[in-house]
Amino acid sequence: MKARSMLVGVLAAGVMLVGGAGSASANIAWCFEDPPVQVQTPAGTSLTVNVSVSVAQGEARFMKSVAVDAVTAPAAGGGTLITVNVSVPTTVTAANVTASVKKFKLSTPAATVPGGGAATLYLVVPAS
Repeated sequence: MKARSMLVGVLAAGVMLVGGAGSASANIAWCFEDPPVQVQTPAGTSLTVNVSVSVAQGEARFMKSVAVDAVTAPAAGGGTLITVNVSVPTTVTAANVTASVKKFKLSTPAATVPGGGAATLYLVVPAS
């Protein structure tokens, strides 16, 4: 009786393992984060802004058409306001976009941009 219960448990675990693996895939999105955007603060400090754009894997070939630029301005409360503009081509259904400055551990919330659309992301870095 004990061996039969053990066998049933092992078989059930195997079925759940195989069944669960089929429903999830690590290849559902393609992420683009190169090259980083270089900006200079009004005080003259150089910063690197990393912009991450994620699309469905089947649309990865259109990632080179994504346009990214960034500009800086003095922030109202001190520091620097970095404005990041991202344009997504019409060949992409939708993209998730974030921007970050690793030096200050700052990141924007993810923005979903429809194909043919654009997003503007804002980062405020402290005075350096």
